[in-house]
Amino acid sequence: MPENYIWQSPYKQDKNWAFQDDHGITWLRLMQDGRVEIMKGYAWDGCTPKFCFLDILFGIPDGAVDSATGKPKTYYASLVHDALCQFQPADLPLNRTQVDKCFLLLMQETNFRLRYIYYAAARIFGWFTQPVTRKIRKVHGGRRIELTQKN
Repeated sequence: MPENYIWQSPYKQDKNWAFQDDHGITWLRLMQDGRVEIMKGYAWDGCTPKFCFLDILFGIPDGAVDSATGKPKTYYASLVHDALCQFQPADLPLNRTQVDKCFLLLMQETNFRLRYIYYAAARIFGWFTQPVTRKIRKVHGGRRIELTQKN
């Protein structure tokens, strides 16, 4: 991510929360008013699974380019979904259904026509792919900290 991305989710929080990786770097913030903020520099691979063979990329397409953003239509949906899924083991205050609903809502914002198919795939296969992805990426979930005025 070249800059922080902020999205207004429908899910209000009891406090402002920050989520850090195993190295103490904050990548995700959930605010009381429902804002979701992904920090500059966060890396993800779009809609998954994907793999490269002989310089050819195979996997789930990210959709046509959205004229409003200049990015594939699932770009921000997959960004938010990946970050939320990454930090679920760190006591994320959203359950898996809510996380997947964020994915659907963001695809609706770009009028991605295959959104219901992608959403269904996330609901059906996410339970399997999430643990595998964590193992491959060696992600343990990080930690949740309460944001105060100081941090």
